[in-house]
Amino acid sequence: MRIVCQKCAAAYAIDDRLITAKGVRAQCPRCRNLQLVRRDPTAAPAEGAPAPTPQPAAPQAPAAASPSPQAAPVDDLFGDFGSPAPAGPAPKAAAAPAGPAPKAAAAPAGPAPRAAAAPRPAQGAAAPGSDLFADFGAMPTPSPSLAPPVDPFADLGAAAPPAAAASPGEDPLLDFLGPAPASPPAPVARISSAPGAVPVPVSPPSAAAPPPRAAAPAPAAPRPATAGCRSCGKPLTDSFDQALGMCDECRQQGGSAPASGARAAPQEPASAGMDFLPPLTALEEGSTPAPTSEPRGGPRSSGAPGLGAEPRSSPRIPISTDIIPDMGPEPGSGRRAAVPALGPESRSGSRTLTNSGIRSGSAQVQEAGRSPGGRGRGLLLGVLALLLVGGGAGAFYLYQQQQAAARRNAPPPAPAPIPEAVQAAVSRWKLKYLELTGTSAERLEEGRKQLASDERAAYAEAEESFQQALLLDPRSDEAIVGYVQALSLGRGAGMDDATFKSARALVEVAESRSGRTASVLLAHANLLLARSRQADLLEQARSLAKESLDLEGVSDAQKAEAHLVLGRAYLSSSRELARGHFDSAQQLAPDLKRVPFYRALAHEAAGEYSLALATLRKRLASNPNDWDSLAATSRIYQEVGEPAEARRLYEARAKAEPGELRALLPLAMLRYQTEGSAPAAVRELRALLKNRAQYENAEEAEVLVHLAAAERASNNPDAAAKAAEEALQQVKGLPEAHFQLFLVALGRRDAAKAREHLAGFQGRLEDPALELVLEGRLLLLEKKAPDALERFQEAVKQDDRRLDARLLAGVAAASAKRRDDAFRALHQALLSDPLRLEPRPVATRFWLRPGETVQGVEGVILALAAGPEDPSPLLYEGLLRFHQGNPEAAERHFRNVLEVDPSNAGALAYRALIALAERNATEARGLATQAVEGGRQMPIAHLALGLALADARQVEPAKRSLREAAKLSPSLLSARARLAELEAPARRDEARNTLVTVVGLDPSYLPAKRMLFQLER
Repeated sequence: MRIVCQKCAAAYAIDDRLITAKGVRAQCPRCRNLQLVRRDPTAAPAEGAPAPTPQPAAPQAPAAASPSPQAAPVDDLFGDFGSPAPAGPAPKAAAAPAGPAPKAAAAPAGPAPRAAAAPRPAQGAAAPGSDLFADFGAMPTPSPSLAPPVDPFADLGAAAPPAAAASPGEDPLLDFLGPAPASPPAPVARISSAPGAVPVPVSPPSAAAPPPRAAAPAPAAPRPATAGCRSCGKPLTDSFDQALGMCDECRQQGGSAPASGARAAPQEPASAGMDFLPPLTALEEGSTPAPTSEPRGGPRSSGAPGLGAEPRSSPRIPISTDIIPDMGPEPGSGRRAAVPALGPESRSGSRTLTNSGIRSGSAQVQEAGRSPGGRGRGLLLGVLALLLVGGGAGAFYLYQQQQAAARRNAPPPAPAPIPEAVQAAVSRWKLKYLELTGTSAERLEEGRKQLASDERAAYAEAEESFQQALLLDPRSDEAIVGYVQALSLGRGAGMDDATFKSARALVEVAESRSGRTASVLLAHANLLLARSRQADLLEQARSLAKESLDLEGVSDAQKAEAHLVLGRAYLSSSRELARGHFDSAQQLAPDLKRVPFYRALAHEAAGEYSLALATLRKRLASNPNDWDSLAATSRIYQEVGEPAEARRLYEARAKAEPGELRALLPLAMLRYQTEGSAPAAVRELRALLKNRAQYENAEEAEVLVHLAAAERASNNPDAAAKAAEEALQQVKGLPEAHFQLFLVALGRRDAAKAREHLAGFQGRLEDPALELVLEGRLLLLEKKAPDALERFQEAVKQDDRRLDARLLAGVAAASAKRRDDAFRALHQALLSDPLRLEPRPVATRFWLRPGETVQGVEGVILALAAGPEDPSPLLYEGLLRFHQGNPEAAERHFRNVLEVDPSNAGALAYRALIALAERNATEARGLATQAVEGGRQMPIAHLALGLALADARQVEPAKRSLREAAKLSPSLLSARARLAELEAPARRDEARNTLVTVVGLDPSYLPAKRMLFQLER
């Protein structure tokens, strides 16, 4: 029966005798596909076909001594499976002869040939006669010299006798084929390796002559013709003929002649369908057939060699004469060797030829490479090289495409984690903005517009907008830059340490994520200028501004901002450089409002107060609501001794805008901070609180804080504490309110309350040295004198102008019973400038009464007295009382010193200063003269004499004394300022330069500023 494969459409023949009533599983020899084949009910049963009724298992037959020549099978496509016996297990293949096999029969590397598996009588096994490959007999062994080349697909003879047991090398995968049939084998199909080839039935030859073709299976019932024979045109009704396109008669007539060779070969049967099935029997000229292994039943008599086991691990690699060039004449033959088409494919990477005389494909190529035909070998190498190059290029292209597809299909990378600094800031701000709506981009745009207005109130609003933008998008570096810029310009030196550190960590995050762009660098530089009194931070701000100017693509606005930063950084060291940078900024950005403001500050730093005031007035004329310029103008008037002018400025603004708190509150501050009228300030501040419903919480809290300060100045601590606590209810954590409550608790000697409020303003004062002084005062109250001493010493290191820190350091050492340390610190205080206790701003949110830092520590130094004759404790106690603002107590202590030591220069000098303050010039001059006689190397003695002589209008002697005092102590600014004032009428420029130097050393030294302003007028 002819079968068409359901998978690859290949046609092959199955003996009808093998098909049982239930059908049989047939395997396509081409694609190895298994399909169920049932008997055609219309076809006549073939001869010897089994009955449709089930048959019992056949009994085992005894092994034959030797198979007959007619029963010897020939080599076929499945020769490596062996020939199954009619009943019982199949015989094993005989062992190969000892010694190496001839090269012609060498099989490609791979697993050893396996014999057909014996049928197993287990439950579910196929019935006898259902084995698809049962007609394959044992492989004959040809004679090395006489065995002719035969068609390995000819009809097979009788099966070999069965063996006693299955060999261990048998393939158990073939058990499903079932036991072999008892009838003689039917014709088998011959298959070509050409694409689209179809199996053709052939008959096995006999040992002496070509055997007659086996009878064809009984024809099936005629079917309607769908096509005609391409040779004779006869209608084709058989499905097999239709698949081949040719009738059986034309195929029988289209046989090929036997291959010719050096020795005569028997005529092999004609092969039907040569267009589809090229001959597989052509032998390589001069090759020697390889001996084959013998089955257990006896030596094979057929001349066809057995095939090796077929490897099953690699894909089929078709090899044909199309890619193997002509190798030239075979050595010793005089003719070219025919390279046949290959039969069954090997699965291990090389081809095993079906003809016994043909070696494997790899061996064929190697032998061809050794042939004299150099041209063919070169051509082969070129083709192989071309294939390798093309294959490598194709593989590389495919690899690139695969990688590109993998990149496209790969999931997006996980976003970088949010830095800890951003997380900490966001977690703090979440409580501030509980109901946040909109997008980050909207908040960014609002913040940019608020920054562009260049006003202090707008800076605070911009700070909040950028905070909200960062909350909505924690990865927005623009929000970080805007926040830091608004914070730096709005708060400035009033920024607390915690906020400063947080902002610096944020801007460093922006630098790491967005790079060192101009906007990031400038925001960082402005932040560092908030701590302009720290030299290292000031230098870093300069470096960042210069780096931003060196970047490419920087806008003019950013360049102007960089020049502003550089100008501010040079204000305290080089006024000319500062002015140059401000000029550059104004040229680059004429509309930048901060440029005139900072130019005015540059004039102020140079002592040009008239120019500074004129610049600020010009800006106020163009924008009367510029509150920053108004505050700067008022401050300069107060510092140069013109508080009345400052009052007129604010009164004019209050008249123009009635009820404007930003004009009314500074007027009340003038009352108690500059004019010294605390009760009047209390009345004005309480009047403002009557309209508290019109104010926001922050504005109301600000009024309450100033009310608390004014109440303390009026010696009313209870009312001060009440106002400050009410301010804290309006704005939680307000540092100004905590500051006033700390001072109230310190005056009451309530250490617990003071400690509670210290944390509320630590790091938020504009003066870090003042913070250390106040913390040391609390430690003294807590009886922690050694710790307090460390704080006072650190305050002196940060600001050597703080005479109060030196005095308190002596008090702390005295409390710790460290006499030597106490006298050392107090002696330095004795040599300091007696007319300046500490730097004091004229207008501040953190207001202190004059001398308040040294209040409440009297009497401690006296405990160091070694006896009634020890003058040092009395001298230093009198020095402390003098700076506390208690001249009577100081005078008493100095008299006691002079009773013990009449020539004590320090006591005499300070008594002279007290006399000058009481307008007793004669007594002051006498005491100062005695002080110089008693201590010619003491600078304060020469200072006291010079001031007394100047008050008596003895100018030249006064100049000599003041020059000597400045020579002995260059830090004695009082002597230098008074000397410049005396020299101004005759040496105006020299006097002005001296005063400018004094103001540069101490911008808070108000007497020198007032002298400069008078010189300009």
